[in-house]
Amino acid sequence: MSALIGKLETDMELNASAERFMICSTTGLLKFPRLLMIRYEHVLYMKVNGGKEGFIISWNYDHEWLNGLKSITSRIIEGDLLKNFKSFVFKSQVSPKSQGCILHWTLEYEKLHEGIPNPETMLQFVIQICKDMDSHIIQGN
Repeated sequence: MSALIGKLETDMELNASAERFMICSTTGLLKFPRLLMIRYEHVLYMKVNGGKEGFIISWNYDHEWLNGLKSITSRIIEGDLLKNFKSFVFKSQVSPKSQGCILHWTLEYEKLHEGIPNPETMLQFVIQICKDMDSHIIQGN
């Protein structure tokens, strides 16, 4: 495997059920800009639909509902990540537990050149967003 191609993986335990986390991840997107703005300074938040709060997003994702496993794959097609990476793919998969779930993240990437560091900070960013989402779901917001 080329030194330019890499993969980072991690597992995290969530208090929310797998079902609720996936619903929030795929259909509750309109709440996320506010969650992100609270924690992160550089999130673009746009008003659309005649002044109603919201944002514009375009993405493709695949659901796999096999044996209780739920997953989303998101391929980055434009934006800042592609300034340093030829390709970048986020994969998440939740596995139900008796209480809560296990979330497995995989980041697959191909760097443009060897001087670019591995994206550990992006993995930490994703983990923190998921922790925030988990708290948001558990609080019933």
